[in-house]
Amino acid sequence: MTMTIEKKVGIFFLLSLITLGVMIELVQDWNPFERRVGYTTYFNAVVGLKVGDPVMVAGVNVGKVTSIRIDDGKVRTDFEVLLDTVIKEDSIAAINQTSLLGGTFLGVDFGTKNAKVLPPGSVISSRDGVSIADLLDSFNRNQNETFAMVQDILRDSREPFVTLLQRLESVVSKVDSGQGTIGRLINEDEIYVELNQTLSELRQIVTSVKEGNGTLGKLIVDPGLYDNANATADQLKNLAEKINAGEGTLGKLVNNDTVYNELSDALADIRQIVAKVNQGEGSLGKLVNDPALYDQVAGTARRANNILTKVDEGQGTLGRLVNEDGLYRQSEATLNKVDRAVSGMSDSGPMSALGTVIGTFF
Repeated sequence: MTMTIEKKVGIFFLLSLITLGVMIELVQDWNPFERRVGYTTYFNAVVGLKVGDPVMVAGVNVGKVTSIRIDDGKVRTDFEVLLDTVIKEDSIAAINQTSLLGGTFLGVDFGTKNAKVLPPGSVISSRDGVSIADLLDSFNRNQNETFAMVQDILRDSREPFVTLLQRLESVVSKVDSGQGTIGRLINEDEIYVELNQTLSELRQIVTSVKEGNGTLGKLIVDPGLYDNANATADQLKNLAEKINAGEGTLGKLVNNDTVYNELSDALADIRQIVAKVNQGEGSLGKLVNDPALYDQVAGTARRANNILTKVDEGQGTLGRLVNEDGLYRQSEATLNKVDRAVSGMSDSGPMSALGTVIGTFF
C-alpha cells in the first residue's frame, strides 16, 4: 500500500520534533562560545546536591556541578565555572539551600583580597553545610529539650498554680455572691440605677450649657465674653504700645534712664543713711544704737506713767481737778459771783461798785 503525501509530511514532521527534543536535551548546556574551567572539592556528605546543580559565587550563577562520586572516604565533587571567574586559594566551597522547601547549589566565596588566584583543575577547600535533615533533627532535639523544661517548670510550680487557681475561684465566688465592691457593682441594680441617673443629670447639664443657661453656659455660648476679652486684649495692646513709646509714668519708668538713675541715686542715699544709722551717727543712729538714750526714754516713760497713775488716783492738784466734782462746783459758783458783780458794777458808781464786789465775795 502506497503512502499519501500527507502521511509522509506528517511522519516527517513528527520525526523532526522528536529529533529536536533529543538534541535540546543533549546539548541544552552546550555553548560553543563559552569556555569553562574545572575545579574539585571534597565533602563529608552532599545531601541534596546532584549533577547539574548550579555553582554560584555571591549568588551569581557561574557554572554547574559535573560529577559526584565517592573517593577515599570522601565525596568528590567536580564542577565547572566560566573562564573569567576568579577563585582564590582561600576560597571555600559549601553546599547551600535555596529555600526551606528544597533545592541546593554549590556556593563558592570570593576569598581574601590579597590571596593568590587558584589555577584551573585545583582542589578548593570545603565546608560541610547544614542540610534540611540536620535542621529538622536539631529542631526535634531542641523541641524535646524545651518540652522537658516546660514539664519540669509545670511540675515545680504545680502547687503555687493550684493555690492561685483556688484563690481565683474564691474571688470569683465572692464576686458572684455580691461581696465586696466589685461584687456589688456586678450584682446590685442600685448602682446601675445611680449611674444611669448620674448620666442623665450630666446630659441635662450639658444640654443646659449648650442652651446658654447658667454662668458656664454664658461663658461658652454668649459672644459677649469673647468681645470683652477681645476689647481687653486691644486695651492691653494699646497700653503696651504707650509704654513702649514712653508715655505716662510707667512708660517713663520703662524707657527713661533718668528715672532709673534717680532711683539708683536714691537707693544709694538710703544705703548711706542706713549705714550711718547702723554706725550710731546722728539722732536716729543714737536712738537705734545708744542704750543710754533708750534708758532715758524708758525712764521718762516710767515717770510719765507714775504721774498719770497719781492723776488717775486723784492725788495732787491736777488729780483733784480731774477726779473731784467739788472743785468744779466751787469754780462754777465763783464764776457766777463774778458775773453778778460785773453786772452790779455797770449799774452803780465807783464806790457803789467796790461795795458791791466786796459784798458779793463776803
